[in-house]
Amino acid sequence: MMAIRRNRLQYWAAALVLCLPVSAVAADIPAASTETSELDELVAIARQMNPDLQAAALDADAAAAKIQGADSLPDPKIQWQVQQWPTVNAGALPRSPFLGDDMYTVSQMFPLWGKLGLRRDVAVAGARQASLLRQEVENEVVARLKIEYAQYRSAARVADLDRGLRGRMDTLAKLALAQYAQGLGKQEDATRAEVEKTRLETEISRTDAVRDQARVAINRLLDRDSATPLVEKPGRRAVPAASALDLAALSALAQKANPQILAQDAAIEGADKTADLAVKDWYPDVEVGLGPETMGGSFVGYNAMVSVVMPLEWGLHESKIAEAKAKAMASRDRREAMAKDVDKALADAWISLKSLHEVERLLNDSQLPQAEIGFEAVANGYSLGNTNFVDVLTAEQQLWRTDIDLIKVQFDQEERLAEIEKLVGGKL
Repeated sequence: MMAIRRNRLQYWAAALVLCLPVSAVAADIPAASTETSELDELVAIARQMNPDLQAAALDADAAAAKIQGADSLPDPKIQWQVQQWPTVNAGALPRSPFLGDDMYTVSQMFPLWGKLGLRRDVAVAGARQASLLRQEVENEVVARLKIEYAQYRSAARVADLDRGLRGRMDTLAKLALAQYAQGLGKQEDATRAEVEKTRLETEISRTDAVRDQARVAINRLLDRDSATPLVEKPGRRAVPAASALDLAALSALAQKANPQILAQDAAIEGADKTADLAVKDWYPDVEVGLGPETMGGSFVGYNAMVSVVMPLEWGLHESKIAEAKAKAMASRDRREAMAKDVDKALADAWISLKSLHEVERLLNDSQLPQAEIGFEAVANGYSLGNTNFVDVLTAEQQLWRTDIDLIKVQFDQEERLAEIEKLVGGKL
């Protein structure tokens, strides 16, 4: 009888050891404190090396290069003209053209009425639009990087939880076998523990795959080898509470700084200048030419010419003006729709972030402590023979799901924060 009591005390002590990692699991979940320096380093690398961003930068450079020649005059023309081209013996066959009277003319077209300035304005607006679109690509790349990094961190933490739970299941299985050997338990308890360990092995494999996929995605954004390692224990970003972020102020900031909206403003300016240029095409351009004239191989004087381009094709010019004005109106409509879309997306992300902070508070303050207490009580009861093994598994899985929920909520917070930062055009 004393041996049985001694064994029961040993089982109770083993259960206490089993319960110790529960609080350790909660302690392993980092509190939202400071953003990891590695994420800042990764963002800096992405800004330099991301291929999508590099392509957008080249597009911006190409648009900027157009400015220099936008207000330049057209290339001059050199004209050679032969008059009184002689024939052979008064016949029909021509003789050498150099035996006739030659005229050489250098001419230059001069667009008037401010057309060159308007062409430059259109090029400047296009360059500004391309530069802002490059910034939009950068914001998109940085947001994707932050989300993938949060995914990598979350998967790493879930894997740690799974491995910790697998260790506790191993201890439970040994405890169940020991109790069964003493006639105090059931053989199926140990079998259930082994089945749960196998399930956890599967979960660990899946979670490791998610982490590896996130690492590959991060390295793709940085244009480096997919196997390049990252830190094993990444920290959380500091996610401000939604109450600390004024939605009206964020909305005003987005309207002023969102590169998509600003790029559309540049598109409107370019469309307006293009419409003005189409109207100016009604005004004629002037071409001026000057050159020497020879007769019989001898210089006899100069010739000059002035020509005017007459805008007589009414349908051509009317269609250009109508096209340019329609594009300008379409740009304004797109700008208005884009501003509304940004406001809606910003409000959705802000509301979601606010809800996620409340869910995190409830998990930390209520559900997680209750799950820990419930598991400890059931585990102690099982060691004393007051509860069955199924209750222990149920309590352990409830604690595990609560920890997973907390990690997912924190990931969702980082995702919403990355979305808000992309919409307002920069880091908060």
